[in-house]
Amino acid sequence: MTRICYLFISILLFAACTTSSEKNPCEGVVCDYMAPVCKFKLVEPGTGRDLVYGPYARIPLDSIKILMQDTVIQVKQVIDTPRNTAVLYFYVIGPQTLRVGRPAKTTLDKLNFLTRSVGCCGTEIYSLQLNDNPVPVPRDSANTYLIPYNL
Repeated sequence: MTRICYLFISILLFAACTTSSEKNPCEGVVCDYMAPVCKFKLVEPGTGRDLVYGPYARIPLDSIKILMQDTVIQVKQVIDTPRNTAVLYFYVIGPQTLRVGRPAKTTLDKLNFLTRSVGCCGTEIYSLQLNDNPVPVPRDSANTYLIPYNL
């Protein structure tokens, strides 16, 4: 009788563990899609100086746009006044092109984003490559991409 009880308990425990591991924790969750945000700075190679905001700024904010198929989007800027720094950002929806215009010159750079799922509904950027370069663009401690930009 004792063996039958142990066998019965073992089967129940096995069945409970099997069914619980097969459950999807996101089952039934309704998600509103929110595109991930790319935070970046255009920086001078070698020095890392911000070329859009601050004392070394040489690129006007309104000349920096994102091109997606037939759409042109102005990038946004968030300024951290106490730290005298700023971050540019836009929402990532597929591969995009960064357009930087300056007098007599416009530069187009292809941005390749590698994304992954986070939780039930989220998506995050875990790597950015510039112009099909296999080396990821570096990030600072605030997770802001530092895109080297030659003037």
